[in-house]
Amino acid sequence: MGIVIRQSLKASIVTYLGTAIGTFNVIFLYNQFLNQDEVGLIAGALVSIPLIFASFTQLGIPQLAVRFFPHFDDPENGHNGFFTFLLISPLVGLSLFTLGYIGLRETFHSIYADTSPLLPRYFYYIIPLTGSFLYMAILEAYARVHLRIVVPAIIREILLRLSNSALILGFGLGYLNLDQLVLGITLSYVFAVIGLLIYIKQLKRFYTRLDFSFLRKPVFNEMLQYGGWVILAGASFTLIQHVEKIMLPAYAGGLGTTAVFDINSRMALMIAIPRNVIAAISTPILAQAWKRNDHAQIADIYKKSSANLLLVGCFLFLGIWCNLDFIYQIIPNHEAYEAGKWVVLLVGISKVIDMGTGLNSEILINSKYYRYDLIFYLILAIGIVVGNLIFIPLYSYNGAALASLIALGGYNAIKYFFLWNKMGMQPFDMKTLGIILCSLIIAYVVLAIPVFSDHWFLNVGIRSSAVTVLFFLACWAFNLSPDIRQLIENKLKK
Repeated sequence: MGIVIRQSLKASIVTYLGTAIGTFNVIFLYNQFLNQDEVGLIAGALVSIPLIFASFTQLGIPQLAVRFFPHFDDPENGHNGFFTFLLISPLVGLSLFTLGYIGLRETFHSIYADTSPLLPRYFYYIIPLTGSFLYMAILEAYARVHLRIVVPAIIREILLRLSNSALILGFGLGYLNLDQLVLGITLSYVFAVIGLLIYIKQLKRFYTRLDFSFLRKPVFNEMLQYGGWVILAGASFTLIQHVEKIMLPAYAGGLGTTAVFDINSRMALMIAIPRNVIAAISTPILAQAWKRNDHAQIADIYKKSSANLLLVGCFLFLGIWCNLDFIYQIIPNHEAYEAGKWVVLLVGISKVIDMGTGLNSEILINSKYYRYDLIFYLILAIGIVVGNLIFIPLYSYNGAALASLIALGGYNAIKYFFLWNKMGMQPFDMKTLGIILCSLIIAYVVLAIPVFSDHWFLNVGIRSSAVTVLFFLACWAFNLSPDIRQLIENKLKK
């Protein structure tokens, strides 16, 4: 396990560093040198559209690589042609996509020409970007089965984002025009794929053996069945993450509204980071508990994760919401983005709800009802798309945020009642109500603090300190989370 721990730790550091660079790029660098429509194009549509297309065209190959690689693991025989299969198979999906995409060119133009004319202008760039995202996912998966995740993470999280920083600076200083900027960004993703291929070659795992005899083996039928589920799951996940950025450009305001939504939703999405950490730690424990059929431990994890995540989610949400007006002051051209304040509120509440319902998906996935998680995820994806179709024409980017809140709230409600009905588990108790009431009182108190100065950092410092101290006192006095209180006590003892 030594290599797993080392690689995971290094990859986590790289990911957080990359997130910081990406956030700096979008919030500060992009807004310094690009207008609103250009921000919506570069940070939104030109990333989101290819990612969604790639999730369908990859045919579940990255997940198949991870799941079924042990069946073909034989370095002396070139892994029985498995790597060649991984490289060739996606060409089927990519070719079909390219033909369909070009065939629908007029439809694409009719959707975006009036509201977002920049998108039809760069219509053909979507194809190499889709292919790049597709093969990056496949090659990263192949590296992952060889327990090598750091270098791919460096390429994806750091080098790509630093190249974007350099290209934006070149544009801002007048060395590049917009066409050259888009071309440069597209080529950076192509070079990332080449870099991954070179890395795999250096690992001595680059096998070009043509051997498709496994197509006649029973495992291939299992691969087909698994791949069908994975395509739906992967496409749904990507659609949920990016659908607003391909729908907003089609309505009034175009790419400008996409930029407003993207900037504001990024701030709200920071609330959900702790959930990913707790889920990663708890999932192996849940898997073992299900193996032992230990329902008591599963129910305990469910209840504790709900209380802890709700408390942390409320703390982070209030930290952002109470300081939002001052955070806007440090964003270039902030006047354009302040109108999206309600996006932060609505998306933030949706993430708090998601955290407050605990590790419901992780419990479901590891149970015999795991297929229901995909069904619920499909319902969520459909709900967000339908919600956007209803609310975006009415409320623009605020409508997209409202659709996300309604869909995510309904999604978690369905899982809540399913787990309660099928397993007799539900995570809420009086502490849940206590956390919500304390959070509302803290919000009222902190928002009532007057503005003492025109210096944003002083106001942020005062309100952040107030939120932290009041949550600390509430957690201590009312024992809102025994786990967090124990952590505080241990820190105080030291």
